[in-house]
Amino acid sequence: MTYKNIVFDLDDTLYDHQLPFKRSVEKCFPTIDIQQIDNIYKRFRNWSDVAFPKYTKKLISIEELRIFRCQKTMEEFGIDSISRTEALDFQADYEYELDQITMIPEIRQLLQALHENQIPIGILTNGPVDLQSRKLKLIGAYQYFKKENIIISQTTGYSKPQQEIFDYTAKKLNFSPSESLYIGDTFINDIEGSYNAGWHPIWFNHRNRQIAKEKEEMPAYEVFSASELRDLVLGLFDINHDFK
Repeated sequence: MTYKNIVFDLDDTLYDHQLPFKRSVEKCFPTIDIQQIDNIYKRFRNWSDVAFPKYTKKLISIEELRIFRCQKTMEEFGIDSISRTEALDFQADYEYELDQITMIPEIRQLLQALHENQIPIGILTNGPVDLQSRKLKLIGAYQYFKKENIIISQTTGYSKPQQEIFDYTAKKLNFSPSESLYIGDTFINDIEGSYNAGWHPIWFNHRNRQIAKEKEEMPAYEVFSASELRDLVLGLFDINHDFK
C-alpha cells in the first residue's frame, strides 16, 4: 500500500499528556495512590470523552465538563464529594502544568524527517480552539504544520469519532482517506473513528490499553512507543534516517 498523507491527533500523541496530569494530581489530591496514575489518567480521559459530546452540542459548558470529569475520576479512586471549587482548582493547576509541555523527542524527529521529505501532514484534534491552539504553540507544532492543515473540533460542529469530522478533514486538507494515515492514541476516537471513515489508522498505544476482542481484527498498525511509531512511519514512506 502506498500512502501519501498523514494526519495526527494532538493530546497524548504529539506530547505526553499524562505527565502534567500526574503533577497536578499529586499537588491537589495528595492522599491518592499515585502508583495508580496510569489507571487514574485513563479514567479521566474516559470521563472527558463521555462529557465531550454534550459540550459539543452546547448542552453543558466547558467548566461543567471539567468539574464532571474531575469529580467522577476522583470518586473512582476513593476521594468522594469533590466540590466544584476543588475541581476548578485542580483544573487551574492542570492548565499551569500544561503550559510546561514539550513535544515528544521521537515525534519531533519524525516530523522533521517528514518535513524534509515534503510529506503532506495535518492535525485533527478534539477540544476548544483556544486551549488546543495554546498547546500547539507550546510544543512548537507550527514549525511543522501549516495552520490551515490543523482541524480543531470546536470549529466544525463535530468531534471524533464521528465520521463527519474525518470527512471534513479530508475535504479541507484535500487528502484522500484511502491514501492517508491517521495516528492517534485513543482506540474509539482515533482508530475506530478514522477506520470507519476510510482512513488507515496507526494506534499509538503507548499506554498499553486493552480493547474488546471483537475489535482486535480491525485492520490497523499498532505501536507501543514513540520510537516504534517514528520508525514505522518512516518505513512506510521509505525514508531513511539515522537517529543517534
